[in-house]
Amino acid sequence: MPPDGGKVTARKGLKIGFLDQSPEFAEDDTILSAMLSRFDDPTDYYAPAYEWLGKLELTQFGEEFLVSKLSGGWKKRVALARELTAGPELLLLDEPTNHLDVTSILWLEEFLKTAPFSIMMVTHDRLFLQRVITRVIDLDPRNPNYLLSVNGDYAQYVETKEQLLAGQVQREKVLRNTLRRETEWLRRGAQARQTKQKARIDSAHDLSGDVDRIKEKNAARLVDIDFGGQDRSPQKLILAKKISKAFGEKNLFENLDLLISPKTRLALLGPNGCGKSTLIRTLLGLEKPTTGKI
Repeated sequence: MPPDGGKVTARKGLKIGFLDQSPEFAEDDTILSAMLSRFDDPTDYYAPAYEWLGKLELTQFGEEFLVSKLSGGWKKRVALARELTAGPELLLLDEPTNHLDVTSILWLEEFLKTAPFSIMMVTHDRLFLQRVITRVIDLDPRNPNYLLSVNGDYAQYVETKEQLLAGQVQREKVLRNTLRRETEWLRRGAQARQTKQKARIDSAHDLSGDVDRIKEKNAARLVDIDFGGQDRSPQKLILAKKISKAFGEKNLFENLDLLISPKTRLALLGPNGCGKSTLIRTLLGLEKPTTGKI
């Protein structure tokens, strides 16, 4: 997209990679063909493709394994391998930790910290930011000119942002007090209307605009969500008894008892492909359990 103002320049021949939040593949893509799909002449990229197959642990499936049969986390790895095979000098990442298991996230953190290329990411994963980045650009209407740039990690950004907002609240108080005094002076009448006081009157009008602008920036933007009387909810939202799920000879889970109540705060962990999504789909009735009752 072209900017409304200013100029953007990039070095001639700059190689840019982009890891999408939800990568797309052709239905018949194998792992290797997906990694080579961006190139007009893929033969030049076989060596780096096989290198990244190993580094991202995709060799366990085999290069001819269909991407469509992989879990979301492994598809994300294939998409990352596809971008890295091209040898980017700048890698753009949109929510890179989505669909990844904890082990994969830890691997990605270490990889990006020492990567030989520049990275720019959009993510809501605050711990991931803290461990990887060295600069934060924050877009927020409350910031001066809508933008705040902080050189440092995420913790330094949070501290700087808090100081900025506190300073703006204090500035609003000072401006309001000044505007109150100027308004009282204007109300005195004749003296305030003398020609030689015109500059002060104009200044008071400008001050009023400043107060309105900083008031708008400092306005709290809150959303009030009503969950409809949660205390009246039934004690059992989902009850699973001795449920199991298997595909052929592969058991994903068995003899699982689980109660989900209104106060449940449950984390579901496990490596990519172990059956987390299948368990959720089973609990929601989108998949039938092999044994047991929900």
